[in-house]
Amino acid sequence: MNKINKALSITLAAIVSMPTLAESINTDDFSFGGRVEARAALADSDFNDKSRVRINGQGKHEINEALTAVGKFEYELTQEDNSSDTTVKNNLRYAYVGVETAHGTLTYGTQDNAVTYLTNFTDVAEVYSGYTNEAFSASGDRSEDTVLYSVVKGDLTFNASANLQENEKGGGLMAAYKLLPSVEVSAGYAATEGLEANSSETNYDDTKSSDVYMIGARYTQDNILVSGLVQKGTLGDADFNAVDAFASYGFGENLVSVSYNYYSADEQDKLDVNFVAFEYGRYIGDVAAYAGYKVALNNDTSAGSGNNNNADEFIVGARYSF
Repeated sequence: MNKINKALSITLAAIVSMPTLAESINTDDFSFGGRVEARAALADSDFNDKSRVRINGQGKHEINEALTAVGKFEYELTQEDNSSDTTVKNNLRYAYVGVETAHGTLTYGTQDNAVTYLTNFTDVAEVYSGYTNEAFSASGDRSEDTVLYSVVKGDLTFNASANLQENEKGGGLMAAYKLLPSVEVSAGYAATEGLEANSSETNYDDTKSSDVYMIGARYTQDNILVSGLVQKGTLGDADFNAVDAFASYGFGENLVSVSYNYYSADEQDKLDVNFVAFEYGRYIGDVAAYAGYKVALNNDTSAGSGNNNNADEFIVGARYSF
């Protein structure tokens, strides 16, 4: 019992001291932060704890007037499963280094893909958004062994990336342009050249060569955000279509949102996504509390393995950021 109490004391002390630590080491060249987030989800009468901790740091160092070194890391810690043994699963979300110049930024490591800027148009909700771009590495939010070049010139943003990971080589391009301060449009392309299907080295879904074309737009004005994303491409030998839509309105410390996610690939029913979700969040400084309800449509499978098709899902969470 003494060992348990000691472990709990150390854990609580570490969490409480994180803001002080962040404040003490944050400088013009380096910043440290993260979040502690408690989340619980209910799907098809199945309760799942989805709590997580994220710790990140990023910095810059000016080498000379024309060259600045940059770097970032971020770890996410979650519980391995729902067993009584709370084994921690560690996910490396970001780990990259690179350089900034007047002609753009070039980085290498685990980081965003070129099209992540575009998919973030609709991947905005606390939980229920961004479900349609994770089928393969090149269009996912992040990937390992990635080279990313990004440049912003006035109202134009351009990204290009190459994925060098052995089982998912590929890359992508993206261009976005602000027609007005409140209106931005974008188009992108991403492709992955996977290993042979049924390879024992990796999951079957991850081995498939794929490509995707996508267009998106977003409107932001005061406390209103409305955005949409349309995708069309191939996953292995199957054609797929995907649509994302998101809208939110903020008032005071409150935010309400609605999202729609749809993804369908020929003869790949286990990947089907088709739902409408509603969320409410309250934000007070570094603290956030939110709840969301996802309504499954047709044969939506996004609730995950072990749940029946068309499983609705409810989630509630609270987050402290530092």
